[in-house]
Amino acid sequence: MTNFRLPAAPFLVVLAAAPSPALAQDEAAASADPLTVASAQLAPALPAEPLWTAAVSAGISARDDGPDGSWGSLSLTRRIGRGYVRGSLMRYHGTLLQADVALPSDYTVGTIGAGGNFDNWVLDGWASYGRQDYGRISAAATNGGGSRSSTGAKNSPYWALGADFGRVVPLGSGFYLTPTVAASFADGRLLRPAPTGSGLTDLETDEPTWSTNAAVRIDHAFGPSGVHYAGMSISRNWTSNGVSALRLRRGEQGFELDSKHYADGWSEAGATASMKLGRSLYLDLFATRSIGLDAGNITAAGMTLRKAF
Repeated sequence: MTNFRLPAAPFLVVLAAAPSPALAQDEAAASADPLTVASAQLAPALPAEPLWTAAVSAGISARDDGPDGSWGSLSLTRRIGRGYVRGSLMRYHGTLLQADVALPSDYTVGTIGAGGNFDNWVLDGWASYGRQDYGRISAAATNGGGSRSSTGAKNSPYWALGADFGRVVPLGSGFYLTPTVAASFADGRLLRPAPTGSGLTDLETDEPTWSTNAAVRIDHAFGPSGVHYAGMSISRNWTSNGVSALRLRRGEQGFELDSKHYADGWSEAGATASMKLGRSLYLDLFATRSIGLDAGNITAAGMTLRKAF
């Protein structure tokens, strides 16, 4: 989910929050990402039997004074000892606001991942590849309204790599402390709609993004054999592309347009819960709130229904 603002010269347009199927992955961040949460759960919450788990997930995110986003995913996990391998397919919808226009986009992203809990050391890694499809560009009512298709690219590729590492520390009485660190790289493109009525072709810019995260979470396992848990987390996050600006600069063949990227750091608080609903059926819930994002703070929430077989 992205959001443009008008900047001061010499920049033409400022982008807040670089493109991401959010994350569910980047930002939906470790505690909000259905692809990474399961492996970071407490050991009691990982089913000893059977070997396969199918899951369906859905979530929403809302940016302060900005557009909302939503996502859904399907995944299949195979347990291998204390580890796992997983494949998933995610669909993410968000809207880009740029000056007087709005551009909805849909991401379709496939991910493969592996990791596990090894003597209370948790490790996850994943790789994603997909496509972003640009929707119809809508102009503000103050600028004539209406909508149109892109005069440039209709879609663009997206890929990402990431990993996290942590330690589950038993505190006694069913409480566990889990510090983790994570890092990821994502590469996507943004469609920059030309000014309304200019007759110019819509432009794409490359948006490579590094992200890092350090988090501490505390969980309490309860119920028969600790099959349920509830937890809270706090994290500090950094990205190399929190805000980017479309700029005009002199190149080898005259003037060129490209993006200048600005780093951003912020904090995030979250709450999670997992409940066993029945025989091999689990429900996971999460909610997060960012603090200090230059592009506007985000509230996100989601759920995952897991069935082991």
